[in-house]
Amino acid sequence: MHIAITGVTGFVGSHIAAAFVRGGHTVTGIVRRPGPVGSGITPVLADLTDRAGLTAALRGADVVVHAAAKVQTFGFWREFAQTTIHGTAAALAAAAAAGVPRFVQISSVGVYGWPRPDGRPFDESDPPGVPYRWNYYTRAKIAAEKLVRESSAAATIVRLTWVIGPRDPTTLGQLARALRDRRVRWIGAGTNRLDLVAATDMADAVVLAATRPEAIGQIYNINAPEFSVTQHEFITRICQLLDLPVPTRSISTPWAHRIGFAGECLAHATAYRVCPPLSRHSFMLFGGYRRYSSDKIRRELGWQPQVTFAESIRQAVDWYKERS
Repeated sequence: MHIAITGVTGFVGSHIAAAFVRGGHTVTGIVRRPGPVGSGITPVLADLTDRAGLTAALRGADVVVHAAAKVQTFGFWREFAQTTIHGTAAALAAAAAAGVPRFVQISSVGVYGWPRPDGRPFDESDPPGVPYRWNYYTRAKIAAEKLVRESSAAATIVRLTWVIGPRDPTTLGQLARALRDRRVRWIGAGTNRLDLVAATDMADAVVLAATRPEAIGQIYNINAPEFSVTQHEFITRICQLLDLPVPTRSISTPWAHRIGFAGECLAHATAYRVCPPLSRHSFMLFGGYRRYSSDKIRRELGWQPQVTFAESIRQAVDWYKERS
């Protein structure tokens, strides 16, 4: 099959493209500017704001995988709206104009919102939650999903949990610097479990969602709870791999939430000239108790994660050390 991928130079998009190449598919990577892309990927210059150029770039594809989005904790709403919402609308319109028969939207399990009080895992039958006002990333993802569901495209939505693997300079780089400066505190007891998935397993799931006919019109959560670890295990392993001191101090969960809110207030008050390391989004990522079920994609498409946390974090740290 001929697969066209937006966001192909990003962390998630690059792994998705590599998985299609491994599967023998023809892969076109939609890029905004000239630069290196992965082996086996044909780069095509096109911008999501250029309807004619994007339509031309997608012509002849069997599937569009739309992975382009703004992925940050802080930022102006107009930036998230332009990249994630308007970008999705543009990709849908261009795919329709180019006659592409299938569309896959890369989304996030963050659309479910806050954890359930009873701790039950979210599955695809649950509606999106109501994000707090400044959670622009989640708000934009929910709006983008709505566009996909309301379109006439033969579409599939894939909701990713926290993806771990090489080629992610942002999360690991920020965490490594904070650990090196001894700024990391355990949130609560550090015993909450983190839902994670290895980058290669995530990409293999997207390939299934994009190529199997029964996936059309479906939503799938992608996570690997059998390989989950606690907050304490996650941080400790990174410290071991980077030869950094393990944090010794903690902060209570309620105070971490308050500090995250204060960090968001400061960021907004300074028009993002100051972006503290903790927001409510990062608090939920590290200290939250959210659970997600991936039973649907396992049952319907036969997806099964293969890469353990130990292996995926080692790959990520090895990549980071080579470039730091």
